[in-house]
Amino acid sequence: MNMYDQALLDSLGELTSITPFDLRQVVLDMDARGYGGVPRTRAAKREIKNAEDVRLFNQCLLIVRALKLLADDSLDLDLKVLITPEGQKLAKEQFKSYAEKSNTTPDEIMQKLERWARLTGTIGVRNADHPGYLRQTYIHMQTMTADIKEYLSKEPPEVQFMGRGINDSAKLTSDIANREMEKCWSFEHDIGTALTHADLTMKLMEEHVQTISWIIDGWPRLIEAWNESSESFRGERRKVLEMIYENLPILPKSVLIGDQIDKLNGIRDTQKGWVKANTDWRTEQLDQEMLGRLTQFKMVDQ
Repeated sequence: MNMYDQALLDSLGELTSITPFDLRQVVLDMDARGYGGVPRTRAAKREIKNAEDVRLFNQCLLIVRALKLLADDSLDLDLKVLITPEGQKLAKEQFKSYAEKSNTTPDEIMQKLERWARLTGTIGVRNADHPGYLRQTYIHMQTMTADIKEYLSKEPPEVQFMGRGINDSAKLTSDIANREMEKCWSFEHDIGTALTHADLTMKLMEEHVQTISWIIDGWPRLIEAWNESSESFRGERRKVLEMIYENLPILPKSVLIGDQIDKLNGIRDTQKGWVKANTDWRTEQLDQEMLGRLTQFKMVDQ
């Protein structure tokens, strides 16, 4: 093992829990400390800073929405103002009346909103302009499936079959992720009640976000592989498509409802039979009939 591998194993050994969040944070910390080389160090530091910027933005957005629902006569505070200490002070002043009625303090309200923003930072608040990385992955999945659908229009039936399997799996995952995000965002409809029962609210939010993290885990690597093949010849893209199909992330049955279980079983059944049914195509061994047809005209692989 090299120094990076050893340091990574040491860091993983210190973890008290193993979740996609934990592993991602360990790798980011390792890269930020320089173990992965200069490019990865810069990328990790940029990612850490972006995550904090997203959290701060969403925190301010939550404060604005809370003020509109809870303050008697809230000021129309701009997000750029709220980021400053003066803006935070103005917000606390606006929360005073509600805090007195609710037997709490403006500081406690602000602390709860900060905790809220941290817990949901990976997805962001509803309709946020700066979503967290899980929400970004969700968006990238939509882009990838649309791109694959367009790509398949010029592919033979067996490739179309495989591509549809990928898109079906991506849609199933996206639907579940969106369902969990909606549950998280539902607390914004009644921020007062959510803050009053903050411990329960935050626990439920954390569970929803953790679920999203588990079911989306694995897709970023597949999305990256597909995007990187954008300039490749069609033959190479087919190989990437096949790799994605064979490595579709596993979904736990506990998150499936209704006919989603049947859909997942259908995808898995087709995966099992794919290798055997497409051996010739996978190894690029063309049959004699096809060779005869191909020799009659010039082919350009694009």
